[in-house]
Amino acid sequence: MHDEDERIDEARVIEQGRQLVASIVNLALSVPAGGDVRWDKLLVALGVSGLAPDERARDLREGPGQSKGALVLEVRWAIEAGLAPLLELLDQPWRLRELGEQALRDYLGAVKPRISTSSIFANALATTKPIVSGGASASAEPCRFCGAPRADRSKPSCRYCGESFT
Repeated sequence: MHDEDERIDEARVIEQGRQLVASIVNLALSVPAGGDVRWDKLLVALGVSGLAPDERARDLREGPGQSKGALVLEVRWAIEAGLAPLLELLDQPWRLRELGEQALRDYLGAVKPRISTSSIFANALATTKPIVSGGASASAEPCRFCGAPRADRSKPSCRYCGESFT
């Protein structure tokens, strides 16, 4: 019976994580592009230091091209911070980690503007355009997660969404 109680508790923890992730994503979707005061308050409550306003503006300009919502990178940080204490309670934390990763993929799909396929040239330009940052052109190889240009090949993760390149 002890095993059954543990499974019930694990199921309860996973459900709590699911609700937490849903509330983070729902708020992230409801704010204007880059976030607002409500988003900043959530980040503070989760112990996450968000980007400075000038960094947010830069990420909106140069990043994966989102049309609405909190920055993908900050949403990743919020989900990770919210789930961290719950992950410690689980024997198999991968289930909850995967739930958070899927929520982030769904969020990215919701905030990125849709690219029309009516013109193959417009589609090609939209997905491979290099940016100029600090005088150096970014690589045409985009992040496999968010599609943002990979501006610095020496970094192990995307500066816009936090996805690892390895």
